[in-house]
Amino acid sequence: MIKFLHCADLHLDSPFKGLSSLPEGLFQRLFDSTFVSFKRLIDLAISEDVDFIIIAGDLYDSGNRSLKAQSFLKNCFTILNSHNINVYVVHGNHDPLDGQWVDLEWPSNVHFFDGTHIKTLHFEKQGIVLAALHGFSYETAAVTDDRTLHYPEKRDDLYHIGILHGQADGYSGHSRYAPFLLTELLKKGYDYWALGHIHKRTDLNLEPPVRYSGNIQGRHSGELGEKGGYIVTLNHNEVKSQFYSTSEIDWQECRVDLTEVDNLQEVILLCEKKISTFLQQNKGVLLVLKLTGRTQLYLDLLDGTFIEDLEEILREEDYDSSFVHVVAIKNVTSPSLQEEQSMKQSGFFQDLQSVLEDDTELQLAISELSTHRTARKYLELNEQDWEDIKQQAEQLLLSELHKNG
Repeated sequence: MIKFLHCADLHLDSPFKGLSSLPEGLFQRLFDSTFVSFKRLIDLAISEDVDFIIIAGDLYDSGNRSLKAQSFLKNCFTILNSHNINVYVVHGNHDPLDGQWVDLEWPSNVHFFDGTHIKTLHFEKQGIVLAALHGFSYETAAVTDDRTLHYPEKRDDLYHIGILHGQADGYSGHSRYAPFLLTELLKKGYDYWALGHIHKRTDLNLEPPVRYSGNIQGRHSGELGEKGGYIVTLNHNEVKSQFYSTSEIDWQECRVDLTEVDNLQEVILLCEKKISTFLQQNKGVLLVLKLTGRTQLYLDLLDGTFIEDLEEILREEDYDSSFVHVVAIKNVTSPSLQEEQSMKQSGFFQDLQSVLEDDTELQLAISELSTHRTARKYLELNEQDWEDIKQQAEQLLLSELHKNG
């Protein structure tokens, strides 16, 4: 039997782009959150008496690794060494081997996988070899070839574990690095595949497990929910897995239905009630509220003044321990059906709607911003961002049509 911790995508030193406007105390806690989460994983590994830890890529947020982040990891690994816990590490697209860093001397329990080829490392306990671990590190930031064919097949009675930082075929939302087919992984006959790169916890296969553990700390509103790692036990043909949440701050999203609400005071009370359900002991929550439903308050909510005031009312000021901070309120309410149909029948609205549905027009609209040296740093829009922009634009159009109707 062997027992190990599978985690990935630490992204130590993540700058948390676009969030520097958060209150100073909150931003500092968020900035430190990746370190706090990984330290909790170290404590978990020790308390669970694991044999080793697998880190499936992206330990750091960039190739230029800070001395702070490296020293932190070295201290963590040294603690693990005192408990006879090994560490197996692959580097991913964010922290490739050709990056710049201070070359530290790592404790003897730490084993790094090489770049360009698949390397096999063996884990032994009390002089007996129990497991073979196969993997590779990114030699550069963009490894775009499928390397799964080069992983050796299982041909003995050892436990075999594949470590791969890459993207499964058909999965969108991340850069297409080290692409692979699930069928190719399963052909190897391994007992477990420890995957990294995709930040959402995902089981591609259950028997045997082919798993993305997700990142250890959400970095923006697109990375919702608890983050952490898996304790995995392999005992002959039996596999047991348990997820443990270690994230310091969770990103969450909540829908507030205003269909039956007829005054703004009730909106405040309903939001406060929803927020209270997210409070967790010794954990922070960054919450995005979505106001939904067909409501008679539609025009009042379109006036940004109330939304701004609501954000101020709902926001916490103490970020030392447990808190829920409303990071954004998105108004996606709708007018009554009759009112909306009347407005949308306008030829003017239909012409503008066709523009909204054309992504090239949106790209053109922000083209000047994308070439601006300062603005472009904050212009990393994902699919959800584009949908939000379109939805907000439609709301503004409806509002203007209603005012001028």
